[in-house]
Amino acid sequence: MSRYDILRKELSNLKTRQAVAVMAPTAIMTTLIFFMTDTIEVGVLAGLATLCLLPLILHRLWRFAFPSYRAWSDRASQIGAEIAGLQKRIATIFDKYRKRQKGEHFKKAYDLTGRPVRDLEEALSVGMYRERREVFVTAFMRRGVAVRVTAAIGSPYRCSASDNPSSWRHHLERLGCDELRQYHNHSVHNGSTRPSSADVKTSQSLKDLLGPHKAKLRSLIICWNGLREWKVFEHDETGRHWLHFEFDVSV
Repeated sequence: MSRYDILRKELSNLKTRQAVAVMAPTAIMTTLIFFMTDTIEVGVLAGLATLCLLPLILHRLWRFAFPSYRAWSDRASQIGAEIAGLQKRIATIFDKYRKRQKGEHFKKAYDLTGRPVRDLEEALSVGMYRERREVFVTAFMRRGVAVRVTAAIGSPYRCSASDNPSSWRHHLERLGCDELRQYHNHSVHNGSTRPSSADVKTSQSLKDLLGPHKAKLRSLIICWNGLREWKVFEHDETGRHWLHFEFDVSV
């Protein structure tokens, strides 16, 4: 888990505690006021007023009266400030890359060829996130650097290679590549994903086409968390999958 994921989980727990501490008595008081009024109309108005105003009053009162509630509130504010700082950092990374122009090739817009693995995955993560569609990228690697890259933009839930995979064996041999990385993205923002049945079948089909070079293939899926930090999951032709890389903007 990245620092953001840890903070978000802690903040969620704190907010839940605060909500229970404030809303439980608010709900009781709202119900009592509703039934104590003479008419339904007055009860509804009084109940709505209580529901809107009492949480604000109780929040201030609980902060003054209960050290534990005050500690929850202060810690929540600290976490909010730290998350705001992380948001600025990730925005700086995204702003390094210009947006792809209409009709421009994805690989050209993000200057993918010649990048080492981590730089390549950063550029892919920014570009794929912006597209809001699945993008299929094939990176022919030699000693950790992409010497040839192809890319195709698909639909929100599907994509395929831009060239003919049957020619990949030739390119691997011609360029002396030691690895072939096939990336695509899943449009999820909870920091977790797994290969679909189509992804698994594609991986098997590509390995069959690569023949003696099949061990060089790595099938990778990019997804994001709520901050836009990216994770890269790897999977094989059997459906097994595991975390390959996790970007933590706080590091």
